[in-house]
Amino acid sequence: MAESRRNITLLKGFRPEANGLTTPMRSTFILILLIHSFCQVMAASHPCFPAAAGNAQNQANDPTNPPSKETINTIIEIKESNPATETSITMAPLTDDPGVESSLASEKEKEGRYLIEEIIIKGNERTRERIILRELPLSRGDSLYLHQLRRKVESGRYNLMNTGLFNFAEVVYEDCGEKNIQLTIHVVERWNIWPLPALELDEPNLNQWLDAPSFSAFNYGINLHASNITGRNEMIRLAGKIGNVQTLDFQLRTPYMGPRQTVRLGLQYKLDRSKRRVYATEENEQLVARLPDDYISNEYTFAGSLHIRPGFYSTHRFGLSFHYHNYADTLLALNPRFGPDGKNRFSFFSAGYSFRRDRRDIIAYPLSGHLIEAGVTKKGLGLLSEENMDVTSLYANVRHYIRLKQQWYAAWSMYGKWSEGTTLSYFDREGLGFNRSLVRGYEQYIIDGHKFFIFKSNIKYNLLPERDGLISFIPYEQFSRIHYALYLNVFADVGVINDRHYRSKNNLANRWLAGGGIGLDFHTYYDIVFRSEFTVNRHGETGFFFHLGAPI
Repeated sequence: MAESRRNITLLKGFRPEANGLTTPMRSTFILILLIHSFCQVMAASHPCFPAAAGNAQNQANDPTNPPSKETINTIIEIKESNPATETSITMAPLTDDPGVESSLASEKEKEGRYLIEEIIIKGNERTRERIILRELPLSRGDSLYLHQLRRKVESGRYNLMNTGLFNFAEVVYEDCGEKNIQLTIHVVERWNIWPLPALELDEPNLNQWLDAPSFSAFNYGINLHASNITGRNEMIRLAGKIGNVQTLDFQLRTPYMGPRQTVRLGLQYKLDRSKRRVYATEENEQLVARLPDDYISNEYTFAGSLHIRPGFYSTHRFGLSFHYHNYADTLLALNPRFGPDGKNRFSFFSAGYSFRRDRRDIIAYPLSGHLIEAGVTKKGLGLLSEENMDVTSLYANVRHYIRLKQQWYAAWSMYGKWSEGTTLSYFDREGLGFNRSLVRGYEQYIIDGHKFFIFKSNIKYNLLPERDGLISFIPYEQFSRIHYALYLNVFADVGVINDRHYRSKNNLANRWLAGGGIGLDFHTYYDIVFRSEFTVNRHGETGFFFHLGAPI
């Protein structure tokens, strides 16, 4: 056993997912476009420029130019078929006050019902009409009071945006006479094929690579992501990477099938071979072993899933997977708890179920609504003679987003995970420091364990309300028409993780953690959120960090 350790390299403080040169290429490409056009768009929309002010006024009066998100929230324009009698009806803003809402409903009910005579869809060059109509909580022939119509249309617009197919989805109303309504839906589809290069530095950090620079220290490859190819909201992803780490990842997600489009299938095959592998956590940093001439880790997974979405907001997911793992005996020598029952070669089946109830307005950067998730996973189903796995995991996630008053918002979330079994091992541990499982203020640490709980909260102010703009030198509307907004937020998080195996070597486990700070969020199209945050934790440590994605 000791013989196999002669040529390995041990590294400390290695975080592959946070490596310095691993950059999401799509976000970088869009960021370059935004930097180039930001000053141009700001100048064009500033009231100090007469031409811009005139354009803004013309836009407000132009029925062919769809209103912005904020406009849609407050005004519905109903234009009669006779131009000489064109009218405009102003709606009150959405409110949670039942008294105000009741008064509003009573006032609108006096006006009578409106019949949806026709729904016209424009801009869907690829997306099929039935995919769009499936997301609308109304249809041709519905008879609704005006306040009901407004709410249902706004809900449908959010549903369309949350499909991930469109950068913009807007509605124009026309009164065809005798309270018959024609709805025209304008959509701007997203670019749907992304062949992007992947570049990853296989060193703990950039400074260490600069001491002895070499191109052999890089892993490189390509990520191909294609969606909505046939116009039915399907997805194919193929990712490949070579170097010290070799990866092949194929994912397929079918369209929703059936008469009501309620059932979807997912398939995945993933192969990972690596010359380096994290084998333990000490002092809240990952320890990595590396073999220069052989692969220390071989893993592959076959997975299938069934998604059932009976309505608009609830989804049930059933999953079944097969996993194969083969590790060099070096890892077991370094950490006897690395594999189940001390084994370095094993395979097993796993099954899981999850439920998701999502009533957020815009999933990429929510400002109102809520999300409820819960799930269970069982690793080791007894289907193989020597499965050597017996782990059950439960998780739950609740998020709530609140509009306080004009330009002020609040949000909080609770997320917890519990894992227990007879073969708890290091290779499949997940603790604090990965993805959303993070107490802000501890970004530089990995805190491992099988049970954890996190509470997050923030209050934000909309410094720059959402605006639309055009990048004049780009001929394609999928990239030239943008929206953007800027938010200032103050946040506070607390969390705790339970680790009964390695707590003596990691002083942040089994104790409450707390952090807070202030940050800026920049939200733009293609679901991109750039975040910069200054944090301080309960131990007095400060830091400045950049992130992609909404904080809660």
